[in-house]
Amino acid sequence: MQPFLRTLLAVLTFVSLLLVGAVSEAQVYRKVLEDGTVIYTDQKQEGAERININTVTSDFAPVTRTQTETSDDEASDAEQQVEASVEIVSPEHEATVRDNRGRMNVAWAESVRNVRGRVSFKLFVDNQVAYEGPASGVSLEGLNRGEHRLQVRMYNEQGAELARSDTTVIYMHQASIYNPALNNNAGGTSGQN
Repeated sequence: MQPFLRTLLAVLTFVSLLLVGAVSEAQVYRKVLEDGTVIYTDQKQEGAERININTVTSDFAPVTRTQTETSDDEASDAEQQVEASVEIVSPEHEATVRDNRGRMNVAWAESVRNVRGRVSFKLFVDNQVAYEGPASGVSLEGLNRGEHRLQVRMYNEQGAELARSDTTVIYMHQASIYNPALNNNAGGTSGQN
């Protein structure tokens, strides 16, 4: 084997060992106390079990910015670059929303520069279009309990995508029919979900 290849192989082996060592350092342990409380920690404790954490990846492709069409005169005056961004301002990332009917208000803020005409938005809830139009907020209803992912995308008048927000994760909580507080005196439920 040539000296260059041996050196290259040695360097690649060393780098891969460093990467494996860095990944293996991050551990999470789960411990259940006598009263049933569950504790998660990064430090090993007596009676704690090691759990594996999977890396979460985005559900959406990276944002690609587009440039508006300009005439030759406008392009020669200055290279006008489209600058656009949109972000969800309400609810906050990883917020817990408590509503038995699954209602929630979503609001977003945009910043645009060098875009001709009006912009419009699409709100995606769990990768499905929940709203499409010019408003910067919407009220949703009928969300099921559990985790939901929200994202807003902004478009120009020609339908080209200008920007995407980061994905916001929310947790919808609803009262359970098994909650004793909802039961009436006759032993039935009050009809709430």
